[in-house]
Parts: sequence; C-alpha cells; structure tokens
Amino acid sequence: MPDHSHIATTTTWHQHAACRADNISPDAMFPDNNKTEIERAKAICRGCSVWKECLLDALATGDTEWGIRGGLRPEERRKIANTGVLPKPAAPAPARTPKPAKRATAHEEPPKTLAEAFARRTVRTDDGHVIWYGAKQIRFQGVQYTALRVAFAVGHGREPEGPLRRTCGRNCYRADHLTDARIRAEQADCGTTAGYLRHRRNGEATCGPCRKANTAANYRPKAATDRKAAA
Repeated sequence: MPDHSHIATTTTWHQHAACRADNISPDAMFPDNNKTEIERAKAICRGCSVWKECLLDALATGDTEWGIRGGLRPEERRKIANTGVLPKPAAPAPARTPKPAKRATAHEEPPKTLAEAFARRTVRTDDGHVIWYGAKQIRFQGVQYTALRVAFAVGHGREPEGPLRRTCGRNCYRADHLTDARIRAEQADCGTTAGYLRHRRNGEATCGPCRKANTAANYRPKAATDRKAAA
C-alpha cells in the first residue's frame, strides 16, 4: 500500500496543499494506471499554491515510487531527479480573454559572486537539506563548476580537494553535508590527541571524541605520578 503520511504532515507548506481540502480524499492523489484518475489528480496540483514545495520535498526524500506530487507521476519525478530540470510552474488553463503582448524583458544579469549563483539555483527543504535545480554545471567568470563544487566552495570558503562525498544520504547540496579528501583525512584522526591539536590549530570547536582523548592523555601522567608517590 502507498504511504499517505506525507499528506497528513503538519509542516507549514503542507497546510496549504490543495489535496488536503476536506472534499478531496487522500486516495485521489494515488491513482491507478487510469488516465482519467491521473488527470484528475494532476488537475488538483495545477490549482495548488505549494506544488513546487511538494515536488522539491518529494525529490529530497526520494519519494519517486507512489502517487502524484507536484503535478507529476513517479516516473516523471525520477526523470527530474536524474536531470535536475524542474518543470514549468503548474497552472490552470489560461483564460480565453485576449491579453496584451508582453514586452521583451532584459536577460537576467549574471551573478556577481559564486554564492549568488548558488542561491539562485538552490532551495532549502523543511528538513534542513538543500536541493539544486537546473543544469548540474554552471560557468562562472570563465570557469566551469559542477553543482557539488559550487556548494562546497561557497560553504567552506575554499576549493575541494579530491572527490566530494555526501554524508546525509540524500541528493543534497548543503555544504556541511559534503566532505572532500582533506576533511575525511582530518576526521580520521578525531578521537585522538592529534585530532584535538588540529582543532585548536584551526581555531575550530573541539569535537567530543577529541576532547575526551585529550582529557585522558592529560590524566594518564598524573595518575602514574600518583601511583609512584603512593608506592
């Protein structure tokens, strides 16, 4: 059976979801392979003010197996998860009344900083992860960057060393959920006096294992001295 729990969530954006209306059954968003039922579910999404938040949440949590979310079927969400390209905003059919032609607008100015480029392409989810949408590579000041490289450089203030890895298990671009070779090497000595000294040298907050190791190292010489004095 599909899991309907995401509809019952009390997170702020869920409260505004069109599918939570009293006259709509949660089962309506989990149609079988019936074109009419699928289109009926998608029509609910087209009139929803938080369709994008719903879709981003589905991508962040890996919900690509059941139901209609953000106006898309599971296979359509899987395609977005692979390409990173979001669909155009869902909207009701346009009104039949003629509208004046729109004036041509100037192209969006290029970002002035890498942080600005990152902010334009990312959205933070309710559970603290960061989703990147659009092309997975950008060109900034003549340099080609991958999305992960941008996320790491903006968050850590330096270029990554070696391959980047995620620590959260999600398709996430939050900087402190990414590690490079240097961070992994540093983390390997955590829980030792060397790790404690590294934290101090870098002006970082000392982690619990390193603080414990340093305390133990300071205690051992004193304990040995006490034993000799007692002998």
